[in-house]
Amino acid sequence: MTDQFPVEWLDPSDAENSWEWDDMHMPGALSALAGDYIGVIGAGMAYGHRRMGTPVEMRVRVWNGYAYFGLATDVPESEQEAMWERRTVAARAAIQDADTYWHERALPEVTATYAWVAARPVETMPLSELAETWDEVWARISRCWAIHFYAIRGPYQVLDDLVDLYESVVDAQTPGEALGLIGGGDHELQAVERDLERLAAIARATPGLAERLCEPGAAVEQLAAVPGAGGFMDSLSSFLATHGHLGQNVDDLTLASWAEDPGLVLAELDKRIRTPGTITAEERRARLSNEADLLADRTRTALDADPEQLARFEALLADARQIGHLTETHNYWIDRMAQASLRRFVVRVGQRLADAGAIEEPADIFHLHRDEVPELLRGGGDRRALVADRRRDLARFAAIVPPRRVGKSAEDGGGDRFDGVRLTSSDPDELRGTGASAGIVRGPARVTLTQADFEAVGPGDIIVCPSSNPSWVPLFAIAGGLITNTGGVLSHAAVVAREFGLPAVVGTADATTRIANGRLVELDGSSGIVRLL
Repeated sequence: MTDQFPVEWLDPSDAENSWEWDDMHMPGALSALAGDYIGVIGAGMAYGHRRMGTPVEMRVRVWNGYAYFGLATDVPESEQEAMWERRTVAARAAIQDADTYWHERALPEVTATYAWVAARPVETMPLSELAETWDEVWARISRCWAIHFYAIRGPYQVLDDLVDLYESVVDAQTPGEALGLIGGGDHELQAVERDLERLAAIARATPGLAERLCEPGAAVEQLAAVPGAGGFMDSLSSFLATHGHLGQNVDDLTLASWAEDPGLVLAELDKRIRTPGTITAEERRARLSNEADLLADRTRTALDADPEQLARFEALLADARQIGHLTETHNYWIDRMAQASLRRFVVRVGQRLADAGAIEEPADIFHLHRDEVPELLRGGGDRRALVADRRRDLARFAAIVPPRRVGKSAEDGGGDRFDGVRLTSSDPDELRGTGASAGIVRGPARVTLTQADFEAVGPGDIIVCPSSNPSWVPLFAIAGGLITNTGGVLSHAAVVAREFGLPAVVGTADATTRIANGRLVELDGSSGIVRLL
């Protein structure tokens, strides 16, 4: 495309596609193996389309370290609208079995997969056998992503239908107002914050422990040495056993989870000890649940004269409250857990390669491609020079601002409720986005791009980031507000923000580059306007 961002078409037909950089899930440059992992995610998306009977092919390409997705189909353009309408019908059919599928099929299979991967005797099996195991692990994790993109179809569809009905009869103040109807649910995201609260309470109640935990660079080993800290250490171990797969701020296989780097959790506990919150997770959940019931009553009043529509509303509301949470809790169980599971396995294999002299250290395996690892395990060799070259390339890629689209030109459409639209403003002191979670707040901006930036986010700060996922729950519970570059009212960031009553504006396009770290800002989660003060 340009000298700075060259693009090589792997398939001649790729040039006829419009490719969009997925800066919501992968906003940074990816290493070789992390890029290959995105191909696994793309294969899961393709499976989801096939399962819905949609004749499209989801293609994934990584150019210069950045992940691009393109949709290809042989269906004539004149017939594509009907194709997507059939997909909607299929998604509505999936609503009724979504809860059963999730609890009886999806969760048992994915958790069994993670247990199987963890149990592989990587450290002792012959390298030739490990090469076979490598391929099997990737295949099983790929299956988890296939489950992901079928399991979410019904939940997203029921929320879309609920919003459509609500907005047809109620004058909504914000695009995301209707989604308040399912607020206050009790699920895994709420459990993360409740369990963090318990850990902080135990630390405060243990003489000497809170002081040690709040020291710069406090480590688990130091805390364990505090007299009487046994109860806290047991609770921390339990927390990490349950939620330790979280911690990665984006879909990048190189990122460590909380279980691998407990210091990430200790930093969040430090904040809660220094500045205890004024409302507990359970109080917040109960408030949102009450607000959801009031919103439902308001809708019933608006539909009182239309029994047929009222009955439809009640059915949609019941389904949405039962399965709507899966639009985000699936991320907890699959996006985050699959990534953590595969990463731990990869690092263990990396240790075997480092022991064999093929690479310098275990993390160097991330600079190899997926299909290069079995070859290296079977035949041996020295890839240290190759790793050094690719590390230099990655550093160069990280300095690039990639184009949002490559290939065939395409105009920005209206966007669905997940991806949303990117809004712009001609006012240098104003940004515009989509109001995703109501509330007007002011505070200092904390531009949060990496895991390392999490520690700087304090109570009342306004998080400014490309996107988010369940790993951001500890920040959302203490922050004053949220501004993202990407997403619509059903994006991960918007869903989690509403779950924690956090005022949010999403889809501003360039907040992370236009807002300076520490700048005082005001955001309106209803109008979608952000003002630089």
